Amino acid sequence: MFGPYHRRLWIGLMLIGLLAYVILDSRLVKGEDAYAAVERSMEEYAETLKVLTQSYFKTLETEDLTTSAIEGMLGDLDPYTQYLGPKALEQLRIETQGKFGGLGITISLKNKVPVVMSVIEGTPADTSGLVVGDRIVKVEGQPTAGKTLQDVVDVLRGTPGTEVRITLDRPGRPVPFDQAIIRARIRIESVRVAEEIEPGIGYISMSGVLGSRFSETTPRELDQALRKLKAQNVRGMILDLRENPGGLLNQAVAVADKFLGKGRLVVTTRGRMVSQNEEYRTEAPSLIQDTPLVVLVNRYSASASEIVAGAIQDSDRGLILGTPTFGKGSVQTIRYIGRNKGIKLTTAAYYTPSGRSIQSTDAKQARGRWRGIMLTLEDTRRISAYQVLRIIGEADRREDALAELRERFDLNEEQAAQVMDIRLDQLVGLGLREQVDEPEGDDPEKAFKTAGGRTVYGGGGITPDVKVEPTQRPGLLIALGRAGLFFDFAVDYAATHSFPETPEDFTVDEEVVKAFRVFLADTSKTGDFRYQTLGEVRLRELKETLEASDRFGGEARGALERLRGVVGDEREAEFEKAKPYIRLEIERELANRVWGDRAKLLASLKGDKQFQEAVRILKDPELYKKKMNLTLVSRE
Repeated sequence: MFGPYHRRLWIGLMLIGLLAYVILDSRLVKGEDAYAAVERSMEEYAETLKVLTQSYFKTLETEDLTTSAIEGMLGDLDPYTQYLGPKALEQLRIETQGKFGGLGITISLKNKVPVVMSVIEGTPADTSGLVVGDRIVKVEGQPTAGKTLQDVVDVLRGTPGTEVRITLDRPGRPVPFDQAIIRARIRIESVRVAEEIEPGIGYISMSGVLGSRFSETTPRELDQALRKLKAQNVRGMILDLRENPGGLLNQAVAVADKFLGKGRLVVTTRGRMVSQNEEYRTEAPSLIQDTPLVVLVNRYSASASEIVAGAIQDSDRGLILGTPTFGKGSVQTIRYIGRNKGIKLTTAAYYTPSGRSIQSTDAKQARGRWRGIMLTLEDTRRISAYQVLRIIGEADRREDALAELRERFDLNEEQAAQVMDIRLDQLVGLGLREQVDEPEGDDPEKAFKTAGGRTVYGGGGITPDVKVEPTQRPGLLIALGRAGLFFDFAVDYAATHSFPETPEDFTVDEEVVKAFRVFLADTSKTGDFRYQTLGEVRLRELKETLEASDRFGGEARGALERLRGVVGDEREAEFEKAKPYIRLEIERELANRVWGDRAKLLASLKGDKQFQEAVRILKDPELYKKKMNLTLVSRE
């Protein structure tokens, strides 16, 4: 037994040894007395903190100053190194564990009021009868108008088993009504669809369109999905990783384990510290090791999704199809500070089995943060307004913009939605920041070899074996989608029409399209939305020019009227050209409103070029073999 003296001596020796290790480790890493530099910095910080708290013209909170100091230190580093306050840590726990206490809905602000965008099947929201399009006008008797999205989410979430009372304004109901809901533990599924989508072709969706990401439950869900499809004797498999933002590294390895077979290298990490240099290999035999496989990816597939796609490609296990992935090739580690705070810091970089860096040089340049005009989120994170505007401006759909925002700035769903709804008068800050330091990607011309000898290239991200660009969407369709009018129409139409039991028995016929056109003509429902064809824009400019020059007389007026008729024909022609795409968008949103987000995903596959090409290849065994035997991954 140790006495008090011996115990203190032992603890003292342990602390001295630990301090010596830290100092020695710092010197080995940096080749200098890093500890002395840290000590000087701490003294300067303590002195500054003392001066501010004692002499500033108003009272300052020490904790707030410390938080600001930490954020300032991290601000010049890569965008994935972040300070995590209590809320951010809780959100990270939700994302990694895949569960939280809540209702089972996703919401977004529309006209400053939270609106239900999707309802998760089997959750309290579903069993209580909430539907897509419900406007949540009050929570516990308090109006929601004007509140931030995060404020509303924080109130709706809570301890499982507790009750929350919300007031709903539902299209088709004359007055708002109250609905009491008992919160439950909501599990965010990684595998949202697993079924024989075509005869002999199994389809597993881990698409981020439905909020899928890699979590602690992912391997178990995937194992169940594969066993189900194997029992159906499918002869080909599609794994959809499009828009999946990734997640836990060990879960990415566990997912690859399901396809590669035992003992195969999945990913290597390399960092500054020796402890970060590791190889990760599969541990179990694959259930479907010999089943032809196609993995769907796009530019929003990131991190863990890229690890899985890269391992499958480098092992020659299957075809990667779609567009080049995002190129997020860095490893983040959580270090806790204080009682309920932490730092998520970049500690290493990912490399595929062939040795390629996943980090994209192009993505690095695009993510370089500018001090320029900045947006400040509720958790104090600052992101480039320039990039936000570019992302929103280039996106065809709201969900595409949300996916891009999540990837570019490492945001969760609520934060991305908050950015989408932020007002321009909330922009703050000026100036310019130099390019941040991030792991370097490979030279795009640098070649690597897969296990079977195929040539693949560096440059970051995963370049597909079969490149299939998504369908170019007409300008009218993009404008309608950005304005949210397909969603609004689906909510309005469903309030006054009946539907069959299953989405397979429903089609968007000409009558539904006519109803959509009537909806577009009703400004009370579409607000100030107005789509202008190129001809209409030019006609308006011509009229303004004539008026400014006092030449808008009878002859000019008559000519403009004749031109207006031609422009009207142009508008009609644009609608007819876009009609097949409009049908698909209406079907997607009606499926979401009536049958749920799973039905929406399945409806989306009908006009999906990438999915259809994957099915075509898997249906033709000789074509699949030919694609797999390619000796070069095209960079064109």
